[in-house]
Amino acid sequence: MPLARFPKFVFTNDEVLSVAAEVAHFGQNPLKDMVPEWKVFNQNGEMLANDKLPQSDIGFGNGSLGNISLPLDFVKEAGQFKLELSFGTHTNDWDFWVYPADLPETDVTDILVTDTLDEAAIALLEKGGKVLLLGAGKVEKGKDVVQYFRPVFWNTSWFQMRPPHTLGILTKPDHPALAEFPTEFHSNLQWWELLHNQQVMNLDNFPKDFKAIVQPIDTWYVNRKLGLIFEAKVGEGRLLVCSADLDSDLDKRIVARQMRHSLLNYMQTDAFDPAFAVSAEIVTEIFTEGDYDLYDVHTAGSPMDLIP
Repeated sequence: MPLARFPKFVFTNDEVLSVAAEVAHFGQNPLKDMVPEWKVFNQNGEMLANDKLPQSDIGFGNGSLGNISLPLDFVKEAGQFKLELSFGTHTNDWDFWVYPADLPETDVTDILVTDTLDEAAIALLEKGGKVLLLGAGKVEKGKDVVQYFRPVFWNTSWFQMRPPHTLGILTKPDHPALAEFPTEFHSNLQWWELLHNQQVMNLDNFPKDFKAIVQPIDTWYVNRKLGLIFEAKVGEGRLLVCSADLDSDLDKRIVARQMRHSLLNYMQTDAFDPAFAVSAEIVTEIFTEGDYDLYDVHTAGSPMDLIP
């Protein structure tokens, strides 16, 4: 089995992809005169780079095949890529992501970026303005839902309803808000920074058919309508809300920086036209302390039973 030891899975285009190529072989016989080959593909399946590693014999156990090195300055836009490593008839592959090291300034003169939907923000929306509400750390309705970045099998049914409560996310890769944030319809490793220990919003009081742009999937025992990023019309204006941290240490948190860039650019286009209208009150409720049927879903009984 070809293996690749990545130091990380998210890069900027001023970095070099440097990956240790390895092998685990427990077959019937040693493999003679193997010439490992690596290839890098974009999301469209186009091969962008390839090379061979030194010829070697592969004995039993784990061993090294050499090092894969590729400058990433050929990447001009944020993208998802695939590294494929093979020898003989054996192939393995891994996804990785590359973002621009330098992002152009986004004109936000007609966008209010705020962490509070206060009277000024509501007044702007009522007049037809645009507001980006970054509510990380301020969520009240939904704060009982604990979100980590875990595989789905690490879930509440195993641990008597202890956290984490969410089971990944559901999103639309072709939504224009994510035009500059490459993603599939589910979470992958580039989402770790935006999901792990980040708050989610409880949108149970929103319209029945309302769907968030990024929807964390709740434990199936409770199945609340959750949101990480959503948009809505408020008054005559347009509102975009995110409960993940898109503010702090953006020089180091390149995933959060890229998401913020994508959202702001989306808000400057005609595509920013939310399908649902909601009241300002239903949004402010998310960030206001109150009795929101918060309850401890932990049970000392069978992990397959939800005991109130």
